[in-house]
Amino acid sequence: MKEHAHEYVDFRYYTPSEFEKLGGLWPIRSGSNVAKANYAIGTRMIECYSIHLVLNGSVDFTFEEGKERLRKGDLFCLYPGRKHSYQVAEYTPHSPLRMCWLAFDGPQASHLLERIGLTEGRPYLHGKASAEVHDLVRQIFDWMAEEGAELQLQQVLYQLFAMLSLPPNESQKKTVDWLKKCEDYISSHYMEPISVSDVAEIAGVHRSHLYMEFTRSYGMGPKQYLIQKRMEKASELLLQATLTVTEIALSLGYADVYAFSRAFYNFYSISPSNYRLQLQSSQ
Repeated sequence: MKEHAHEYVDFRYYTPSEFEKLGGLWPIRSGSNVAKANYAIGTRMIECYSIHLVLNGSVDFTFEEGKERLRKGDLFCLYPGRKHSYQVAEYTPHSPLRMCWLAFDGPQASHLLERIGLTEGRPYLHGKASAEVHDLVRQIFDWMAEEGAELQLQQVLYQLFAMLSLPPNESQKKTVDWLKKCEDYISSHYMEPISVSDVAEIAGVHRSHLYMEFTRSYGMGPKQYLIQKRMEKASELLLQATLTVTEIALSLGYADVYAFSRAFYNFYSISPSNYRLQLQSSQ
């Protein structure tokens, strides 16, 4: 560690590659320190996010909405463009304040912080800076020195947030959020041979309850919603002259062209072949 006026510090800067910037998260800098008695940072702001783990001692952390004293095992986060300061709270020479930190950015950064319980209004957590979390931050620090280690860095970054993630809230499990889960499941897999029974299994509810709640929220049952998604895609695919009606049917999860044609006619009151002819004649 290098000695400075108010601390002993070891730090590393990192420049993310263009490949990393295609993703949702990348590191910017990392480091660790041992604070002296006069250790104080700020008031200031930074351009990215930065999680600080308190490894020993205590620190007074001041943010725009308040102030909190943090001790060994706690952590706090600095948010971009938000004023903050922090300083030694109770200095003892034989047990000084020690911290490590990881600065990062990316479009997923704020969402990942929310998943672990951090917000701009309450940017700290008690008891989350475990030895395992510290080990992951050190791994990131080490990988930042290795050229071509983008994938390893990505892996450990997400592993860090997975370790810090909050356990599922039991009350949230009981809300009607499972309906959104059903909608997402249908939207992701409607081109596969899924059924309403598959959707009910994903939701963990009886089919009749699924139908009732889905209809109440979306104005149609899950089967009708699934058919609508397939038919909207079918009309889009019929614009492509390179695809036969049979190929479109199989692409949309139908067992054969007859089942698809029947579903298409019931939805649009016209056969797929005639629909395609109308499209071609109108161009």
